[in-house]
Amino acid sequence: MATARDEGWRLHRGTAADAQAVERLSAIAFDPAFREAWSAQQLARGLDDPGAFLLLARDTGGAAIGFALTRAVAGEAELLLCAVAPDWRRRGLATALVDAAMAEARARGAHRLFLEVRESNVGARNLYRRLGFVPVGTRPGYYKSVTGIAAAAITLSLPLD
Repeated sequence: MATARDEGWRLHRGTAADAQAVERLSAIAFDPAFREAWSAQQLARGLDDPGAFLLLARDTGGAAIGFALTRAVAGEAELLLCAVAPDWRRRGLATALVDAAMAEARARGAHRLFLEVRESNVGARNLYRRLGFVPVGTRPGYYKSVTGIAAAAITLSLPLD
């Protein structure tokens, strides 16, 4: 598993026991207006799927600072959620998480990785573009904010071969 000890964090495989820590991280990492964060119960249920895996980044004190939840089934993978704590952004952690998710998906037989990103999430869109993802579809109005604002979901894809 990729590590970055010199950067003050380490990646490891997460389990359902990490669901509470991921829920707390999600609450500060995702825009609450769009309710994108999953509850600990949703995360634990998601990890019950035999194709699902969680990659978790912790700082040197053991606090969860980033994660990637991915599912790989029948030759395809989907990055379901990926987040980094605001204080840890722009340090290469998101790239390391996505790279590790791609490597694990490839090891599980996936040939392509998909994800959906809110069109207004410019930082995430830039990250995925830098990693080589290309748009393959759009779902207009997929995300609805608590104030009624709708935003499209852009489906991105990347070959893993």
